[in-house]
Amino acid sequence: MAENFRSQLVAFDWSKSEPLHAFLCLPGIALPLIVGLHFGYPGTAALMVGGAQCVGFGSYQPPLFHRSGAMLAASIGIAISALVGALCRDSTTALLVTSVVWAVLYGLSNSISTATAWVGQQCCIFLVVSSAAPSTPGTTHDLVYSALLRGAGVLAGALLQYAILLLCRYFVAAAQTRFSSPDFDPTHFQRAFLLEQLKPRSGAFQFALRMGVTAAVSIAIYRAQTWTSAYWIGMTALLIPKPEFSATALRALLRAAGTLAGAALCTVIVVELQPRGMWLALLVLVFQFAAYLLANVNYGAFALALTGYICFVLAVAHQPPREVMLHRVLATLAGTGIALAVHLAFILGRKALNITPPTLHSLEERL
Repeated sequence: MAENFRSQLVAFDWSKSEPLHAFLCLPGIALPLIVGLHFGYPGTAALMVGGAQCVGFGSYQPPLFHRSGAMLAASIGIAISALVGALCRDSTTALLVTSVVWAVLYGLSNSISTATAWVGQQCCIFLVVSSAAPSTPGTTHDLVYSALLRGAGVLAGALLQYAILLLCRYFVAAAQTRFSSPDFDPTHFQRAFLLEQLKPRSGAFQFALRMGVTAAVSIAIYRAQTWTSAYWIGMTALLIPKPEFSATALRALLRAAGTLAGAALCTVIVVELQPRGMWLALLVLVFQFAAYLLANVNYGAFALALTGYICFVLAVAHQPPREVMLHRVLATLAGTGIALAVHLAFILGRKALNITPPTLHSLEERL
């Protein structure tokens, strides 16, 4: 494992980088960011940027019914998840139940295709992040209103990015990203296939069960904390798990390493340069471009770039970046530990019950 980690940490597969496509994902982020800062709406800008950033990653996904299906499904899914998460802000019980349901559905979505799995994971992330939305004093009506605004902001940014990338694909032939399975069409999905995934010994069922437990544990721990950015515990714990333990462990180590390096770099930039206004917007775009470029090149470097993007988006929204980054590092380490601990518990449980570890083969792989 240690040797594999070292090799993955330093291995950069630049053949999987797509600079032009990464650059074309930036206008959908830059437009709401610059306009929001100019007119004094940094919070709205941050929400729209979050939706646009997510859909930008969706443009790298394989087709889902049609070429842009993953982007459209993500746009709707993350907006609904942001709305529901904000509604659960004041109820730990509601958030626990909802998070478990979302996590189980995400686990089951891995049995269909990489695109459906990615959409499911993004919905989990936006649910958890939105549950930590700033408080809005007043009645239940105020909570619903702020939740609707949050969902609308995310949806607006997502659809803006979706529209811009569709135009880019139409006018710039070279903008087409390389898909892993360009011919996959989930219309082959059938009732018999679904019933097969719901069997307790199936790989999809066991992964979904593990995701449900991971969600319950991580959300309970997150809600028991009072410090800033504790929601990163739940978000990290839901980001890391993969069906195979080796992939989960490697992903956890690389994300932790990338997050620590990114936090250190961003702290130096914030302390030494103290960027404001449009300089912050420029840093957001630079780090997000790096994240798009490195997403399939090196996971540790991708985590570093993504940490930088998040740091400067938080600064745009007037959250103290140094304090937030320290808490995010602690939360990342905690979430990583939870994901690994739950996976180890499942491995030991299967051994105790003499259950053969199942292999998860998605419908995409079978066709």
